[in-house]
Amino acid sequence: MCQLLPLFAGLFWISTHPLASAVGMDTVSLEAAGGVEESRDSWPEDWEREFQARKQRVLEGMCRSQKAKGLGGHTHFENEKRAYGFLMAHLLAGDRETALREIQREDAQARSWHAHTAGIDYYACFTLKHQVRKYFLFSDQLDPAYKQRMFDGAKVWTERDPLRRPHPAFVKPGDGWGPDAKNSWVDVRNTENLFLMRISSVYLMAEETGNEATRTLYKSQILRYVASLYRVGMGEWDSENYHGHSIVPLLNLFDFAKDPEVKAAARAGLDYLYALGAVKYWRGGFNGPSNRDYSHPQPFGGSAACLLWLFFGDAPLDNTRYESDEVHVLSSSYRPPEAIVRLARKEFDRPAELFASKPGYSATTSSNWTSPPEFFETQFIGRTFQMGSLVNGTTAGQTAVNRFKILARNTRRGAVALQAVPGPDPRFVGSARYAAGKVSGENRVGQHRGLAVWLTRDGQSPWVWVLPEEVEVETTEGVTFLQCESTWVALHPIQTTPPMLDTERTEALTTTAKGKSDPLWTGHRVLSAQGKGGNFCGVAVEVGEPPDFADFADFKRATRDHARLDTRQIAEGEVEFLGANGRRVRLRFADQPGQTTVWRDAVRHDWAEHARHLYRPAPGSPAVIEQAWLGGTLTVRAGGSTFTATVDPQGHATFSNQ
Repeated sequence: MCQLLPLFAGLFWISTHPLASAVGMDTVSLEAAGGVEESRDSWPEDWEREFQARKQRVLEGMCRSQKAKGLGGHTHFENEKRAYGFLMAHLLAGDRETALREIQREDAQARSWHAHTAGIDYYACFTLKHQVRKYFLFSDQLDPAYKQRMFDGAKVWTERDPLRRPHPAFVKPGDGWGPDAKNSWVDVRNTENLFLMRISSVYLMAEETGNEATRTLYKSQILRYVASLYRVGMGEWDSENYHGHSIVPLLNLFDFAKDPEVKAAARAGLDYLYALGAVKYWRGGFNGPSNRDYSHPQPFGGSAACLLWLFFGDAPLDNTRYESDEVHVLSSSYRPPEAIVRLARKEFDRPAELFASKPGYSATTSSNWTSPPEFFETQFIGRTFQMGSLVNGTTAGQTAVNRFKILARNTRRGAVALQAVPGPDPRFVGSARYAAGKVSGENRVGQHRGLAVWLTRDGQSPWVWVLPEEVEVETTEGVTFLQCESTWVALHPIQTTPPMLDTERTEALTTTAKGKSDPLWTGHRVLSAQGKGGNFCGVAVEVGEPPDFADFADFKRATRDHARLDTRQIAEGEVEFLGANGRRVRLRFADQPGQTTVWRDAVRHDWAEHARHLYRPAPGSPAVIEQAWLGGTLTVRAGGSTFTATVDPQGHATFSNQ
């Protein structure tokens, strides 16, 4: 087990490594297209001290949670995706003898799938991201013969493009993801996070072994990808489950690539992913909406919050739900720009409202710049909460898009999440997660700051809400109130019963299939409501906070006296909601999201203008993050700092910090 003294010994070893800035505050000076780019300013000293303290606690925690002995035996297919991460944590913490032995153990498929690459697994993407850091960061610690095998295997692996190269272990096409079914020398899966793991790993090993044709090919893919990010955004956008997994391969490129253009592109990609994460990260939580949302509880519900917290901090709790990717952040020389960290910590005038456009899933990885936006988001950042929604709602069927979420400040947890779905199953409250029958029908959301109208085209739909048990619930005159620590929510039913505590669904949520307490959902409970029939049903939501309301009692009084629903045209899918704060939002349902009409204080929202921007402030809000669709430039302003990154169509990156 890692004790405090070995941890400091490990940090001393890292400080003498070529990546000395993995511990210190120095950053790498990058040569971008057109000349030498100025070195990024060092972080404030207190930020670096806080980061190093988090690093120490996380490494100690990872070592306690997974002992090194025996971990190296978990190498079938992509099982290294966790084992190697924890073993590298042991190496960083100074527990080197056992960890080095385990991380160099023979792969389970060394003589079958990997016989042609000297027995080294260069196939599965989740393994590749760890193999790269293992090889480069710990090169002087590996057994020379093992390191040579890694080099020799990589040289054979990258002598040609390994993607779709016929594999000697191929048998026949099948449902599995191994080379026996996919006939490739490298993982063919093309989700954005796996795509990044593949192109970064092939590039780095081709560069290391001198296979210039393959290196050049993959350099072009990297530059094209980053150019696409800065034009159409991220296809796997704001994924609570996968955002951190996309950060890691870019960290590998930034830390280990020799080509200055590739290193600059990696930095631009990292800046972009951290900026996106900074919008929705808050105190260890991660707000919606998001693509590939797997219905995580909060805080630290998925890889996004888990990895972003390492640099962003600003949370009362430490993450202990280790993804194993933490070691990449903790051993990297990269640091996010100051403005991005201040955006994550919400150091700007609040409340603020943002409009965002999101691309189709494959637009970025396929570099399809003609693909129009598919999702239209409104994100409101209050003083004590965040609320975000998509006008699209969630397409009924097998999808994984979260369309609505609220984070509210909590002193103990950091942030509590209030999640809902027009469907029957609270385990799928964030998204359908590719399961059928979890979303009852097409639904649309109209949002104006802290107000929202949410309708589904199924008048008999069930609705469920999931919230932490410390959120108090009461129903008065048909309105259900949620009392958070300093944030208050009113749920006005629209052709449904009032949302009420549901003990049966709560027990189902918090109990595993084996009848034991589910650690993920322990401490949560379920509210449910039922549609009364007709064409549509739904809910109107208002979130209140000080100083708009003096306290919870004042919010309830204002709701009773001023809040009103106009449902006279509900049969046609139109509802207007007047909030207790005097603002209005009206929604008219349409078959296509872009044809859905939303009025905000009687002003019709312009979806065509919305679509011209990846990010822009709502009228009257501070311009904390801005980017034009196809524009190529990202600007972040927060806490008195301004950061700008521009990537030209060829993928060449330049940066400015003010």
